[in-house]
Amino acid sequence: MTKEQADAILNLVKRNYNEIAAAFDATRKKEIWPVIREFAAEIKDGDKLLDAGCGNGRLLEVLKDKKITYLGIDNSAELIKAAKINFPESEFREADILDLNNVPESNFDHIFCLAVLQHIPSRELRVKFLKNLAARLKPAGNLIVSVWNLRQIPKYRRMIWRNYWRLIFWRHKLEARDLIFPWKDSAGAVVSDRYYHAFTARELRRLGAAAGLKILEIKADKYNIWVRFQL
Repeated sequence: MTKEQADAILNLVKRNYNEIAAAFDATRKKEIWPVIREFAAEIKDGDKLLDAGCGNGRLLEVLKDKKITYLGIDNSAELIKAAKINFPESEFREADILDLNNVPESNFDHIFCLAVLQHIPSRELRVKFLKNLAARLKPAGNLIVSVWNLRQIPKYRRMIWRNYWRLIFWRHKLEARDLIFPWKDSAGAVVSDRYYHAFTARELRRLGAAAGLKILEIKADKYNIWVRFQL
């Protein structure tokens, strides 16, 4: 994938989340994944936590009883607005997760990156992203990453296979296991296009190793793959 293609996809992702922010906020107020509650149970009072790609701040639902230092960052201005409304006492900041110039803080005990890595195109940028987060992690701190387990969901599995054939016969601009599909509103009308990369557990292991991280735990369920990284 060329730099121009990767930049175009990153712009699409940012535009998509700004366009769907209100609907996204509304649909992300349901019960949070049980696995997130398991990870959150390990967070102690006094810990520092970075929520990278915080969206509407939903992670705070399981942290409300914790006395921690929390920072949520996202490159979508509209989602940051929603997060500030949802959790006005917490700190949120608009920031480019591939740059993090707006995040001088470091030595975080925990960094959560939930359903974010799947929106980053190209192996080069994914490794860069993980390195950026690793640089802000305290020794023995936890980096919790989740991605959608798209290969386990039939409709997305079919999309993945169609993209393989496009790559073979038409040199499609996307890479293997890359997908672009529409976000639809409650009436079924297309609002915006979305980009995802369908990860495998093996691929996540290799990305972590390339970023200088070790895997303490990796597990998958019907909808997500979960990884706990450390330095």
